[in-house]
Amino acid sequence: MPDKPAQIIVRCEDLQQRVFIYRCLVNNGIHPRTIQIRHNPGGDAKRFVLVQYPIQVKALRRTPHISKAVISMIDADDRTVEERKREHDKALEESGQEWRVDSDKIAILVPRRNIETWVHHLLGMAVNEHDEYPRFRGEERKCAPAAEDFSRRCPHGMRETDLPSLHDGCAELQRALA
Repeated sequence: MPDKPAQIIVRCEDLQQRVFIYRCLVNNGIHPRTIQIRHNPGGDAKRFVLVQYPIQVKALRRTPHISKAVISMIDADDRTVEERKREHDKALEESGQEWRVDSDKIAILVPRRNIETWVHHLLGMAVNEHDEYPRFRGEERKCAPAAEDFSRRCPHGMRETDLPSLHDGCAELQRALA
């Protein structure tokens, strides 16, 4: 297996996504000191992620001699995973950059409908990708078992019954960690 990136830059919408992706990375053998993670400090969370994305991609591409990865995490809400990924492409284009290519260690994780959908699914609840599920406000760490389960299953233990956006998230995560 190739070496893990020396630095992983994560931008996400909220504390729940932050806790989930941090646990996933640590459970994938990423040392906590190599993870630089920020979530929206307030205001429009999606805008925060989409503004940060081209900034972090530019920094990644500016230092190809350093093993880095960028992970952007954004809820699909009432959109599709592909629509959210196209928004990321557009953000790059508007900043004068090329869209991501296969060789870029860039992952775009898009839980559909939101991160709570993934968490509740991984905790064993029957869910779909259209309804909203309860948040863990003030108890975000309760998602730790779900993140650990995702880490164990991704990439070789994913189930056919797993949510399509979870399968996509696994493929995206592998892209950044490969």
